[in-house]
Amino acid sequence: MTTSGRHTAEITPPAATACAACAHPLADHDALGVRFCTASAASGLSRGCICGK
Repeated sequence: MTTSGRHTAEITPPAATACAACAHPLADHDALGVRFCTASAASGLSRGCICGK
């Protein structure tokens, strides 16, 4: 199936985006924290956060 036209998505600024794995803003995470929390959320794990907040 083919479609024509462009797909658009709203992008929220990182400072306003909450992490899917912990209660901290995503902007407070370093690269390792983002990777850890993203993997935690994708795996359905509840293992806390390593962002240091």
